[in-house]
Order: sequence, then structure tokens, then C-alpha cells
Amino acid sequence: MKRWILILSLAVLAGCASEPADAPEPEEAPVEESTEETPAGDTPVEEEAPETDGSLTVGSSESVVEQLDVPWSMIRTDQGWLISERGGTIAVIDAEGNLDRQPVVLEEDVLEIGEGGLLGLALAEDFATSRQVYAYHTYGTPGDVRNRVVELTWDGEQFQETAVVLDDIPGAQFHNGGRLLLDGDALWVTTGDALVPDLAQDETSIAGKVLRVPLSGAGEPTDWIYSSGHRNPQGLTQVEDTLYASEHGASGHDEVNILEEGNNYGWPLIEADQERDGLETPWFEVGETSWAPSGIEADDRYVYMATLRGNRLVAIDRETKEVTPLVEDRGRIRDVWLGDGELYFITNNTDGRGNPSNEDDQLYRLTIE
Repeated sequence: MKRWILILSLAVLAGCASEPADAPEPEEAPVEESTEETPAGDTPVEEEAPETDGSLTVGSSESVVEQLDVPWSMIRTDQGWLISERGGTIAVIDAEGNLDRQPVVLEEDVLEIGEGGLLGLALAEDFATSRQVYAYHTYGTPGDVRNRVVELTWDGEQFQETAVVLDDIPGAQFHNGGRLLLDGDALWVTTGDALVPDLAQDETSIAGKVLRVPLSGAGEPTDWIYSSGHRNPQGLTQVEDTLYASEHGASGHDEVNILEEGNNYGWPLIEADQERDGLETPWFEVGETSWAPSGIEADDRYVYMATLRGNRLVAIDRETKEVTPLVEDRGRIRDVWLGDGELYFITNNTDGRGNPSNEDDQLYRLTIE
């Protein structure tokens, strides 16, 4: 009997010793192609935005302009608005709300593919006299998708390419990034991982990065990498010295990050609250259900974020990170603009994933206090 017990004990010990000390982690789940798509059957909730019980009071939203065609980015001018439309036009809106859709003349045609097309816009600081605008757009062929940033000059009837700021940015059907933000003599540019996650960690590639591009053009594109480890950042805003960026997660876990130069924000090595030496966890993440965040704005109290799959415009408290829904009844929301106690936002219901009304897409105004 003692002999059988001894044999059994040795077998158990041998089995334990055969397991490696550091067992490999399970393989990562397949990367989704896009988190912008609203699940089948989901429809916007038809109800007024609530009035919060905190210090943020929200009014109802009212339409300013109708019949926008898959809008993506909005910028305010002294005379009204310029709104990019993904097919390659810019909607020029005057102070009375009149819409004039104008062509964009480029050396490389806009390639409208998947989520690609004419994306981010940024207004030159001297726009009133120079009439210059910066634009991010997809180009190339379905088999070789690229993105570029160009300077456009507006003559009142069309927008003409007058300079190339940056080209040959890796692109794909999804994950093109595309947000622009002017900062003095430099232009912030967000790029996606172009459906190749490892590019976000590749220091020789400008994909999956946030770039700070000098308008002088000095240096090489990889010199302009400000932060890395990004999957598909589509929102960017700056409050004093704090730079916020929103980006899509792989399956839920969309993020808002506070960007600092040289930091690596982890994709595809970590996400959500995972930790690893040398990698940054997000300032805010949405959890397991994707919101598909896009444009963001911020003031001294809140980060305001447009969501596509989430069908909401929300305010995130910068101290507590408490989320206040502001709009939930307009469908997919692509971009937001803040000024003078008002929020303006554009819907994105005509992009093939929403449930557009006959008036969509629209520019809305929302009063906040």
C-alpha cells in the first residue's frame, strides 16, 4: 500500500514540474474591423436630453442646417461654418444657415472607402485674410489606401489644394484616424493603425500615432511622432496645456487619453485597465460596450464627446469622470464644437450605418449652463 502511495505522489509532482513557470497568455481575440457600426436593431432613443441635477444644465437641441451629406469635421468661421463631407465636398454655411456645397480640387482624388474620405479640417489662424484651411483625406486605390494632409485655399466657390503638409500616411478601409488641430506654428494630426495593429508600436511608421507636424515642414515624418500606441484616434482637443484624445477600442474599451510627449498608449499590447511597464492606461474608458467616440471638446470642467455607436453626446467631468448624457435622440453624432455657452454638433446618420430622417444629416445647436 505504501509503495502505491509513493508512486502516485511522484506522478503528481512530475506533472506539476512539467508546467512552465510563466504560462503563455491566451491569444488576443480577433481585432474587429470597425467599432463605428451600430448593432442591428439599435435605434436612437426618441426623448429630450435630460436636465442634470448637478451644475450642468442642458437645454433642448435645435437644428441649424439640414441635408448634410455624411459630414465629418466642423470648423467655425467669422461668417458661419465649414463642414467636411466624406465624399469630397465642403458644406459652406453662412450666418443665416444657408448651405452651399462646394468642391475640393486636389492633386490626389478623395477615395471614399469604408470610413475613409474627406475627414478632418482645421482653420488657419489668418483665415480671414489667407482663406486657408488644412484638410485630411484618404486617397489611392482600394488595394493601396493612403491618407494625406493638405493646405487648401478658398476662393468663395471652391477649395483648391495649394500645398502638401504630409502624405503617404498608411490607410485602410477602416482605422484612418483623421482629426486635425492647429496649435500655433504646428498641426496636430491623428493617424489610425490602418488595420495593422503592430504599426502602432512601430517607431519607423507614422500609423497609429498622434503627430505634431511643424508647418515649416522641418524634419522627417517620424520626427513628428508625439505619442504612439493608438488604434483609431478620431478626437483631439486642448485646454491650456492639457491635450485630450479619444479613440476606438477593439471591442468596447474605447478610450480618452491625456497625451504627453513620448508616451506610448499601449495598443495593441494593453487596453482598458491593463498595465505594463512603459505603457499608459487611459484617463477614461467606456467599458465593454463600444461607444465609438469621435470629435471631442473641453472646457475647465468637462470633456464633451460625440459618439457614433453610442448615439449620444456626453459630458465627462474632468475631476470625477462622471458621465452626463446631453443628447440621446439625434442618432449617430460625429463631431462637436464649443463656444459662448453653446455646443454645436453634427450627426452622421447618412453614412450607411444610421437611420436617417428626410432632413439628415444635420448641424444642431445645444444650450448649456
